[in-house]
Amino acid sequence: MLTKNKKAMYVAIIAGILLSIAGVSGFATWEIIKDFVTSNIIDNSIVQIVFAVLIFIASLGGISVIAGGLLIGKNKIGLGKFLITLGAGIGLIGLIFSILVAYFEGNLTLGSFFSIGAIGLILSIIARHMAKKE
Repeated sequence: MLTKNKKAMYVAIIAGILLSIAGVSGFATWEIIKDFVTSNIIDNSIVQIVFAVLIFIASLGGISVIAGGLLIGKNKIGLGKFLITLGAGIGLIGLIFSILVAYFEGNLTLGSFFSIGAIGLILSIIARHMAKKE
């Protein structure tokens, strides 16, 4: 019988594949966060380096989600969830952001919720929540 974390791993792998096919990544979300932080909170070389690394990982999108799922399968829950969060563009926030953008562009349809990218994001959120330390 599969453990909850093994199930989470498989869900994350499927999510990552769907995100890769759709070309969805967390790049834009993390770029917006970086701009906010560097404009309003702190801007120094360490912050720039940290965000450069985060944005690089996030730009891998589905690959980061797959890697996170594999780490969850190896009981590296914290790091696995973190990679899933980066790759999926903060998951739920990224999904809500995508829906809002589609709404304001006049492109929001029922099909928007059933696109490959949206399903991948939803599955990545589910995988994150399924994973628990054993």
